[in-house]
Amino acid sequence: MNTNTSPNSQTRPLELWGGLECTVNRVRDDYFSQLDRNGHAQRACDVQRFASLGIRAIRYPVLWERTAPDGVDKADWSWPDERLPALVDAGVTPIAGLVHHGSGPRDTSLLDPAFPERLAEYAAAGAARPPPPRGHPPPP
Repeated sequence: MNTNTSPNSQTRPLELWGGLECTVNRVRDDYFSQLDRNGHAQRACDVQRFASLGIRAIRYPVLWERTAPDGVDKADWSWPDERLPALVDAGVTPIAGLVHHGSGPRDTSLLDPAFPERLAEYAAAGAARPPPPRGHPPPP
């Protein structure tokens, strides 16, 4: 039930959106993946668990540094190609997260002047894949 009486409000019901910790931590030359540490990288069954919680949309990792660490032309899309359709099939809208507290592959960083262009190249390559990620992150 929507109890918002503002004349400007939409009458859409509230939805539960989720996300998971997926940082690829970089400390100097050392890296570790939260997806590996929390086990989600290996547990495709988590997708059904997210859906069973009533999550309607989820910020889901399609991380640049995991998918294309050696460049877009050498990207391995197998993990997101499995997970994104599974989310859609489970009734959960994926919101693709391309970086998450990370700074891309080893050969770049947030300080690299080419970072925005390279991230845009990765984003375009991901958006061209079926099914395209839908949605957008919620406003801050």
